[in-house]
Amino acid sequence: MLRTALSPKWLGLLALVVAVMVGFGLLGRWQFDVAQEKGLAEATGAAAAKAMAPLTEVIRPGAAFPSDGLDRKVRAEGEYVASQQVLITGRKLGDQVGYWVVTPLRVAGSHGPGEEPAAIAILRGFVTAPEAAPAPPAGRVVVTGTLAQSEPSPDQFRPMPPGQVQTLNVPVLLNRWGGELYNGFVFLGGQEPAPEAAGPPDGLALVPPPESGVGQLNWRNLGYALQWFFFAAFALYMWWRMVREDAHARALAATPEPAVPDPAVPDPVAPQSEGEPSR
Repeated sequence: MLRTALSPKWLGLLALVVAVMVGFGLLGRWQFDVAQEKGLAEATGAAAAKAMAPLTEVIRPGAAFPSDGLDRKVRAEGEYVASQQVLITGRKLGDQVGYWVVTPLRVAGSHGPGEEPAAIAILRGFVTAPEAAPAPPAGRVVVTGTLAQSEPSPDQFRPMPPGQVQTLNVPVLLNRWGGELYNGFVFLGGQEPAPEAAGPPDGLALVPPPESGVGQLNWRNLGYALQWFFFAAFALYMWWRMVREDAHARALAATPEPAVPDPAVPDPVAPQSEGEPSR
């Protein structure tokens, strides 16, 4: 079969099949990109369509993060705890590297242990230097923003300067802050009274939440993409099948046919029947 496959006829057809496979693969890749773009657009639209709701109606203190809570626009009223503000290291905003400023907000109307209400971590903004992080406003504030899940714990813990942590991980913050926390955090979008405006080069700048639906796909276009990949594999299979059939036909043609004995010519070695006189 290998000799047949390496013949000029089948090598030429293989080159054509490979060209067709490349074309099908490019079409499949294009449909996969379309599936990602449509999935992102659909998820973004769905997130934008969700009405803003009080934080206390979307998630409960200490409970698991709700399945429909990601990217939910929420509103909370309470007071910041300035003494517990932390900086999350190694963050980027545009082409700048710096720190996230995270402050717990004691949410009015939540039910924590004892007399203190539960707290939610508020990502208030980004600074390029630790000393540029402003203190939160004192007194009652109303914040609005986008709810997000707790980040995972760091792969490897390392000693950090006072007031700094590696990730915005709720269990890590719980060990620092105590009390009861919501299992998530909020990307600050608005606040009354208004937060300090960003000012070059080290002012507090709001951090936009990540795009909704990253990694989600539109199933119809994903199906189209898989079809093109299947067509590419099928083209190669058909070439292999035709080569196999051609090799089998050549093998049959090269095999000599067995000789057919002539019934008119006696077999010299055939045994004589009983009673037949010898000559």
